[in-house]
Amino acid sequence: MISPDTDTNQQADTVTVTVFAPNNAHHEFTVEATERVDKLARTAVDFFVGSGQMQPARCGLAVVRDGVATPLDDASRLDEDGIHTGAELKLLVKKPKTDGAGGKL
Repeated sequence: MISPDTDTNQQADTVTVTVFAPNNAHHEFTVEATERVDKLARTAVDFFVGSGQMQPARCGLAVVRDGVATPLDDASRLDEDGIHTGAELKLLVKKPKTDGAGGKL
């Protein structure tokens, strides 16, 4: 019996995507295909803040296809959203929640 190649299995379980910061700086991230969208967003924000390419912010992610950015649900997994190696994702800064009078909640 032939045993599966663990390197091939590992590669099949990960995806390499390019994430763009709000200022269009970009970086490639290799993550688990089952990683949640919000976790990748936090990882990307931490990277871009740490490298001085953006200010700290709460962000979500959008997938960019044919020049159109479609927001992803924070709670979904990358594989559930059809994100594969080579995908381009964009960080979207979330607006702070307010009480309607301009005060933050």
